[in-house]
Amino acid sequence: MKSFIDLDLAEKIYFYKREYLSTKQEWINEACNQLRNRLNYLNTIVCQKLNENLTRAIDNCIASCRYHFFSYDGPKYKILSLPSTPFVGNYFYYPNEEFKHPDEINHLIENDLHYQSFVMAHNGWIINDDPLRNFADEGQESYLRRDILQWSDLIKLRFGTKYEDCPSLYNYMKEYTRLIATTFHGCRLDNCHSTPLWFAQEMMDYAREINPNFYINAELSTGNITSDVRFINRIGINSILKESHRAFDPYELGQMISLVSESDPIGSFNKSRICKLLQTKPYAWFYDQTHDNPCQIERRSVEDSITRSACVAMANCSTGSNRGYDELIPHHIDVVHETRFYSKWGYQNKQINEKTAIISIKKSLNKLHMDLFQQGFTQLMVDQLSTSALLITRHNPETHKSVLLISHTSFFQPSGKWEYINSLSIEGVIDDIILEASINHPQEREPVRNFQRSKEYINGLEQTKIYFRENVLIEQSRCIRLKSPNSPDYIGFRTIEFTNEFRPGSIIALQISVLPQIRQSIINIKQMIKQFSNSTSQFNKIVKNLTLIDLERVLYRTSAEEQSDGKSFDVYIIPDYGKLNYCGLQAIITILDQIRLFNQLKHPLVLNLKQGNWLMNYISNRLKIYSNTKQLGEWYDNVFRYINSLSRLMIPIYFDLIIRNSYELLLEHGSSLMSSFIRQSSIFIRSLAQTSIQLISIVPNSRLPLLSPNLCEPRPFEEKNEQTFEIIQQIPSLATGFPYFASDIWRNSSRNTFTSLRGLLLLTGRYEEARYLILSYGGCLRHGLIPNLLADGKISRFNSRDSVWWWLYSVSNYTNIVPDGYKILSDKVSRLYPTHDSPIQPVGSHDQFLYDVIHEVLRCHLQLLSFRERGAGHSLDSNMNDEGFNNQIGVDSKTGFVFGGNRWNCGTWMDKMGSSEKASNKGHPATPRDGSAIELIALCRTTVSWLIHMNKENYYPYDSVETSLGTSGKTKLLLTDWLNRIDENFEKEFWIDESNTSGFVNRKQIYKDTINSTLQWTDYQLRPNFLIAAVIAPEMFNKTNIWLALKQVETILLGKYGIKTLDPSDYNYVGDYVNDDDSHDYKRAHGFNYHNGPEWLWLTGYYLRAKLYWSKQQSDSITLKETIKHIRKIISLHIDLLNLNDWKGLPELTNDDGQSCSYSCYIQSCSCATFLEVLYDLSKI
Repeated sequence: MKSFIDLDLAEKIYFYKREYLSTKQEWINEACNQLRNRLNYLNTIVCQKLNENLTRAIDNCIASCRYHFFSYDGPKYKILSLPSTPFVGNYFYYPNEEFKHPDEINHLIENDLHYQSFVMAHNGWIINDDPLRNFADEGQESYLRRDILQWSDLIKLRFGTKYEDCPSLYNYMKEYTRLIATTFHGCRLDNCHSTPLWFAQEMMDYAREINPNFYINAELSTGNITSDVRFINRIGINSILKESHRAFDPYELGQMISLVSESDPIGSFNKSRICKLLQTKPYAWFYDQTHDNPCQIERRSVEDSITRSACVAMANCSTGSNRGYDELIPHHIDVVHETRFYSKWGYQNKQINEKTAIISIKKSLNKLHMDLFQQGFTQLMVDQLSTSALLITRHNPETHKSVLLISHTSFFQPSGKWEYINSLSIEGVIDDIILEASINHPQEREPVRNFQRSKEYINGLEQTKIYFRENVLIEQSRCIRLKSPNSPDYIGFRTIEFTNEFRPGSIIALQISVLPQIRQSIINIKQMIKQFSNSTSQFNKIVKNLTLIDLERVLYRTSAEEQSDGKSFDVYIIPDYGKLNYCGLQAIITILDQIRLFNQLKHPLVLNLKQGNWLMNYISNRLKIYSNTKQLGEWYDNVFRYINSLSRLMIPIYFDLIIRNSYELLLEHGSSLMSSFIRQSSIFIRSLAQTSIQLISIVPNSRLPLLSPNLCEPRPFEEKNEQTFEIIQQIPSLATGFPYFASDIWRNSSRNTFTSLRGLLLLTGRYEEARYLILSYGGCLRHGLIPNLLADGKISRFNSRDSVWWWLYSVSNYTNIVPDGYKILSDKVSRLYPTHDSPIQPVGSHDQFLYDVIHEVLRCHLQLLSFRERGAGHSLDSNMNDEGFNNQIGVDSKTGFVFGGNRWNCGTWMDKMGSSEKASNKGHPATPRDGSAIELIALCRTTVSWLIHMNKENYYPYDSVETSLGTSGKTKLLLTDWLNRIDENFEKEFWIDESNTSGFVNRKQIYKDTINSTLQWTDYQLRPNFLIAAVIAPEMFNKTNIWLALKQVETILLGKYGIKTLDPSDYNYVGDYVNDDDSHDYKRAHGFNYHNGPEWLWLTGYYLRAKLYWSKQQSDSITLKETIKHIRKIISLHIDLLNLNDWKGLPELTNDDGQSCSYSCYIQSCSCATFLEVLYDLSKI
């Protein structure tokens, strides 16, 4: 406790001239006073700490005495003696072993260093302490505070933190490890948590160098699962020792059995072939008693022996015991101080054999334990029949046989009366009583406390009454009475009651099998399951007749789509859970996957299946009402009849088997109907391709304009409306996203359809549907534009400037990807509006070739067309400013750039119109993007380039576009000249280099978003639209500039899943989208920031495609490799995102840094499509 003062430092701190003191001596006196006060303060702190430690030490001494002498769960020492039962245990081992005489304390008081050098600290354990902390290190106070529960037979060895700290001890222990590893198959690491982790790891690594299969069973009690795992992984522990004596009542014992067992609960679903990697619990080695446990006969009762061993034997893990337990030795066998021998095996006096004590019972229980493991009884359930009786069930999920063990425990000394045990109802046939046994020790004849120990050998109780029989007939059982028939023909429950002989200390094990009727139903179900793997089976034949549109109905279909069919069906509602996402199997599979993954056997879906057949009836009845899926519905109806005849506990298991296997086969069939790119690709690609099935369907209230009756084959299937007798073409449409854009006017968006068409239809091989969509939307052309929200083409708004260019881009992709795709250019298009002002025309009354429709688009743009929307005003759009209804489109004659719009409308995909009067953003477009938008220029450029090629191949008849100059005549623009103007001006107009001095510049080395917009500063905003242009028309870009711009995107705009729609440093940036925000904030209210920050996933697709394309254009090969690595890292995040999405697709957008946005579509067509395009590009490298 000595301390020293640095007087030089003290002088610097305290001795200095003080203005209020006149003499030097006064300065000295004041400095001394301040130093004295500081020292007193520091001494006070030390005294307080010392007093706290001494108080803690006294409290711990009292607590130790209370436990050892008085506590009900302690050893209850009778006398105070040295060295066996002291008031408090010694913390140190002295040269004379323990203190022989109090005078020896003088060696310590007199500071005898020679004597003290031989004093050694005992090891021990501190409750709730960090096991990785060495409590014997310098500066630790655990010994002073008497916090340690010492082990007086062990010395605390100083291993240090490395070999050099104590080489002799390290070498000694290494040799000891070698002897163990060469002699035995494994070891028990006693008190593993008290051994330095680094040292234990090195010793066990050395042991496994000698014996690679060296088994490590560790006593590990860190009190923290994280610390346990650290020890297990570092040391390579095979199993953790678990002691049943730590359970203080039957309930806790049952909990422990469930915890240590490598079993699933009864009724668990079959594991998937592909399992998610999850953290698992350490493997347990479960003991009824270990060598250092207190004797349970002393602490509890003799009767506890059999029941405890039986419960341990039913655990599905390794089990163990201790010599003497089977012999009913009624005291702790001290491995340190015991000098007697164990009894020998034999049939002479003072020897033990199978008739001794409970040896034969333990043998039978061990055999039962092995049989349960070897015969596949992998499921377990523990129940309580009373406060003292446990029912432990092991179940075989294949044969559905069960073994029931009822254990009437005796945690306390039994009295003459005991608690009534309720009768037990069993569903099934009782095949056999495997064993029954009981034990009763007459205290009046041989009280355990008066047990006489033999001086020669370790002996056990001899007067105990033991009953034990195996393979007992029910009517001969002493423990139970059957109160109902047990005939296989009897379909009711078997009820058993427990007799008075089933006293505390009794056990009985029964084997149960299922009723014959249920067994036959299971056989039938398994025969149906075999159909999944038989390509010629009835089920496979039914599935092979299903189209992709049929699969959409079977697997998916939202509530809005289903209600549109008018068949009185909707999504299924599970009580206490809610509505499912889809009507089809996917919604059920999503929940079943979660149930299987986390074994949620109390999930509302499982309970719903156990309570009734409603869900199974829903699945089959819904499919039976449609002609194309009727056979499949009948097949499900047939197999569900077998499932319904099972016990309610089994129904969810076999329901899962049928739904899971049929679902996987349906998915496989869907992939088989797609392109080779999909069929031969990864699970993620095939999962993304499923979104093509999800989003493309026929929805009666969202029909597309009819195709020309003069269209050449193939033509869409036609169906007559039974009520109106109208002929309806069954043209599938592509939903924008779910759940918000599934039906009505919101479903058919031309912009989303054609940004998604290449990925979801062309790359998946759905060429016919792509053709129908191109021709149907083309029929709606008016003012050189295609409406965004189609509305059957009859009430469409022509306010979208980019939709027509995405449509043209899709036509070009069709001709490039589809075999003989150029033929679409000669297909007939039924024009609804052949002129700007014409009323809607009947189908087929005004047909045009598709190439003429395309030429009209170019002519209208070059002609510079202005128009006002029909029906302009509040009824058409209650939020739009009147000027916003005026629209214009055109092409700049100098640059060749397409332009249009004004500051009061928003004609590109960034089309959010303000609607909040409170925040004053009503009628204000958040992103007008009028002028020349960069992605529209790219779409125009790639269209012109494609048409030049088509003209050269004689598939497109025009090489120029002729426009009127009014009274001045006409002018003609060659397509090649148009292309050259765009290329010559693009970099010059859009690239912001380091030398740019404009006051609007916020960032340099980026591409402008627009040029010539009304709000000029918006031209210079960093937005991600140039990524689209860099993929669609890469010829416009300088490879050095675009690579710098892509780096800016990676640094500034790239989020976890999506791309920010605006530079975070921009004043208008708001990263989180809340559509119902009703604040006064202009930038946020009513979701005004929809395209001013939130991270959109479809843009990530274009970012990745741009990175991949332009990395190949760079001069070094390392760039490409690093880019591919970068792309795969990002895609890996989206794999997780898709797998975790209950809708099984990629969402529309996320909030800042990938946070989920509840106002986003959970699955968006263009998000899924662009990622398919990325993966397609990767597959071509």
